[in-house]
Amino acid sequence: MEINLRTNEGVTILDLKGNLTIGAEEKLGEIVAQVVEDGQKQLLLNMTEVPFVDSSGIGALIKSFSRVKGAGGKLKLLNPSRNTRQLLSITGLLSVLEIFEDESSALSSF
Repeated sequence: MEINLRTNEGVTILDLKGNLTIGAEEKLGEIVAQVVEDGQKQLLLNMTEVPFVDSSGIGALIKSFSRVKGAGGKLKLLNPSRNTRQLLSITGLLSVLEIFEDESSALSSF
């Protein structure tokens, strides 16, 4: 998995590319931890180029959300795939995580 960081309107955007599966979830967790440690507490995970998420990936999203929230910040998702949305729905995370279809709407929600 590739993860690129950028900032827009004070929000740190993590552009994810590749499957969020076992192994890749560690990389996401490390980067989120570093970003939060650096004092950036408004995070947007751009999932436009994430075709598949497994249970490890769902765990990584939960851990990332908890870490950011625990630091007094917010973590939101941008454009997860239909399958990822179904997983989030099944696990009850749709009621916890905010999901946006376009970046401008997501940015203005912070």
